Amino acid sequence: MYFYERLKENRTHLNQNEEKILTYLINEKKHLQHWTIRDIAKQFYTVPNTVVRLCQKLGFKGYQEFKEELLKTFEVEETILEMTDMDAKVIKTKQLLNKEVMQSVLDLIHESDNILFFAVGLSRFPAEEFSERLKILGKRSQTFIDPHLMKHNAKQMTEKDLGIAISLSGSGNSNVFSATNRANIAGAKTVSLTGFSSNDLSKITDFQLYAYSSEIRIEGIDAADRFGLHYLVNKLFNEYLSQYYPAT
Repeated sequence: MYFYERLKENRTHLNQNEEKILTYLINEKKHLQHWTIRDIAKQFYTVPNTVVRLCQKLGFKGYQEFKEELLKTFEVEETILEMTDMDAKVIKTKQLLNKEVMQSVLDLIHESDNILFFAVGLSRFPAEEFSERLKILGKRSQTFIDPHLMKHNAKQMTEKDLGIAISLSGSGNSNVFSATNRANIAGAKTVSLTGFSSNDLSKITDFQLYAYSSEIRIEGIDAADRFGLHYLVNKLFNEYLSQYYPAT
């Protein structure tokens, strides 16, 4: 969709306040039809020009075009009958896919000598799934249980290797971020699979793919599902098979 394409290309240009406004508008888009630009500005104790600049930073001519394109995404979702939460996550993750970026990632997977996955916690499961399936095809891939080993191996990478970082939050204060940064310094290519947000991890990788998810915390512990991340790794693997193993 045009709206999500603009977000993928330009969302990193937003400042913290603009990001807050954008997130609110996306979450409340069913009410957007009745909101003027002054209504939105008033809710955030700012001026209409702030909303206009936000829209222009994202690649839209102004608020009206932004509003029309965001409402189109709502109309599409409303046409899907009995859409469950999981269905919504798949649909929104598909909307976030950039075909050119995906193709570049597939090419890197094919050309790289070694593929190292940087992931911890619940995000390690989609990483392990992808790594094991690549091994079946004869690719040299590896995941890590120990974050110290992960960072150590990242430091040993070369320009012929690929690091795939998987983190729902994309936090800059994490072992995954640290390992990815070390891989960059070593000269390896890097790819990030993160939740859909302007996050630190996606800013330091060569290519970025995004999954839609909802945050869930139980007594402060991350319990959000990685359904969107599993979808992405399966999409990558199936596309890789169709391109490089068409008879499979």
